[in-house]
Amino acid sequence: MRSIGWAVRVILSIAVFLAGGCNTPATLTTPQRATVDVVHPRRGEIAKIIDLPGDVVGFYEAALHSKVTGYLKTISVDKGDSVKAGQVLAEIEVPELQSNLVRSQASLEIERITYDRLKKVQQSDSRLISQQDVDMAYAKYREAQAAVATLQTMFGYTKIIAPFDGVITGRFADPGALIRAGGGDLGVDETSGLISPGATEGAGGHREGGGPILTLADIDKLRIYTYVPEASYPFIHFGTPATLRFDEFPNRVFKGTVARYASSLDLATRTMLTEIDIDNPKRIIYPRSYAHVTIELVRHPNALSVPASAIHGSGDSARMLIVNDGRLVEVPVNTGISSGAYVEVTSGLSAQSLVVATYSNTLTSGQQVVCRIQNGDMQATSSSVQSSD
Repeated sequence: MRSIGWAVRVILSIAVFLAGGCNTPATLTTPQRATVDVVHPRRGEIAKIIDLPGDVVGFYEAALHSKVTGYLKTISVDKGDSVKAGQVLAEIEVPELQSNLVRSQASLEIERITYDRLKKVQQSDSRLISQQDVDMAYAKYREAQAAVATLQTMFGYTKIIAPFDGVITGRFADPGALIRAGGGDLGVDETSGLISPGATEGAGGHREGGGPILTLADIDKLRIYTYVPEASYPFIHFGTPATLRFDEFPNRVFKGTVARYASSLDLATRTMLTEIDIDNPKRIIYPRSYAHVTIELVRHPNALSVPASAIHGSGDSARMLIVNDGRLVEVPVNTGISSGAYVEVTSGLSAQSLVVATYSNTLTSGQQVVCRIQNGDMQATSSSVQSSD
């Protein structure tokens, strides 16, 4: 019995020993590495541009009013007609003005005769006519001359004459309509022609007075009015290049340059009126069209740039993530101009750096990552890409 008990104890001891020998350490799990897209900074030109809406207006625009009151005698043009500078467009009949001119001319003749006679008598015998009487007669003669000149000038206003070459864009009266002297209730501004109710009563027009007879625009050359935001106006200069697109011509791009700017901001919008001139010799673009304006504010050659998504912040507080020896490193950089898709980096980065294409707060400096290098449409995956920044 003793031998049997001893054998049992030996077997139990061996079992405990074997159980202890199989007790291996727990397996260590390796943390999974994040996969990030990386790019090399690109070297080349970068331009800062701005896209703005624009309003097209004629290079010259005028609302032609009458300076005298009368009846429209003739009008030789209509909407869409081309006219030349100096061409008579309409004529107003003012009967009382004609009769007043004839009366003034008669009075002028009387004053001339009176002055001539008194002067001859005074020259023959100064005792008969004093010099003062001669001077008074001469003054009345000159006064009559001025009265005739005034009426002749007013008579010239009965003709409406084109001030420049252009196209008739509006006609608001027909022959026989009463045309009242005046103006001021039509203003042609950068966005629209504001026409008074009295001028838009159909062909009869002018029943309430003061409206224009015709409107005229020079469309062989056009102005595009656009409004540059406060942050961009320091880049606006004479000759700054601009491109224009119109919905009516989807496959065409029109070139122009900044011709003038206000040098002052609008208090309500904090924008600066800027004008771009374009030639329109075929007259395919009409005033009041809507333009899509792209202005190239500044261009830097041989610039180092990265995708805009790679940068967090701007200016001297910007930072980005790069990959060095398979680990993320957050580096501060200084940024320059932006083209929208890319941002110029002026310091803190080399052309050989591997930049994380999209900055994310979920990525931390020192984290091990798997790099996926983006090169156009081609991608290469590597877990041991190194960068010496």
